[in-house]
Amino acid sequence: MGWKDWFKRKAAPKEEGVSQGGSRLIRYPKQKNKPEIGFLEQSTLEFTEQREKVYEEMFGENDTVLHELIPLVPHVDVYRFPPNDKRDFFTYVTGGMSDLPMNSPEELGPGYRRAEIVFYAKESRDEYPELLRTMAHFPHDNNSWLHYWHTFPNGQPPEPLFESPTLDTMFFMPSILSPDSTLEERLVLDSDPVSLLWLVPITTAECELKLEQGTEALLDLFQEQQHPFLFDVDRRSYV
Repeated sequence: MGWKDWFKRKAAPKEEGVSQGGSRLIRYPKQKNKPEIGFLEQSTLEFTEQREKVYEEMFGENDTVLHELIPLVPHVDVYRFPPNDKRDFFTYVTGGMSDLPMNSPEELGPGYRRAEIVFYAKESRDEYPELLRTMAHFPHDNNSWLHYWHTFPNGQPPEPLFESPTLDTMFFMPSILSPDSTLEERLVLDSDPVSLLWLVPITTAECELKLEQGTEALLDLFQEQQHPFLFDVDRRSYV
């Protein structure tokens, strides 16, 4: 099964077009809302315990948890899972983004209210968890939502990610790895399944292709180029 065929199984309801390719565009002010500092009124310890149990089943044993030192709402940690006998790469995944539901469109239902973010890399770098944590907070800080097929530029104008010469935008997709792609079947918090959003760095030109011709055009390009699932800082643009 190719890239395009696999992703059709998880396609989101089509938004009424704002971009030429049918993608809904959401613009935010340059200064985002001030993050809420404090603690949730209700303890999320139960949610944390559920997540950690499922994470261990899926990814193996983590070697570190990068705790958030400032008490932001929600509290977002980042777990690092090192290479093991089943996975010869590093897996970074957030924990806490799903403690609160996002402000997703009501008509999409419970499957779009809670999510966590995953990132795959050949090596360990301090910058990876910081970006994941920032993106995990964004929908909560801005009363918005983040899900499959969303693109997010790294600033305005976009700046390179992780010192890459070309990659400056984030594209969120369902994971193509197993069992990672089954998180929403394994983890349900307060009756809401939790989706796992795979953060994929792309170029401005690739983002423009997606906005002009639709998500399938970008997935076709990924399949044609045999896009690797591990982050490659030196990857050149496919467009």
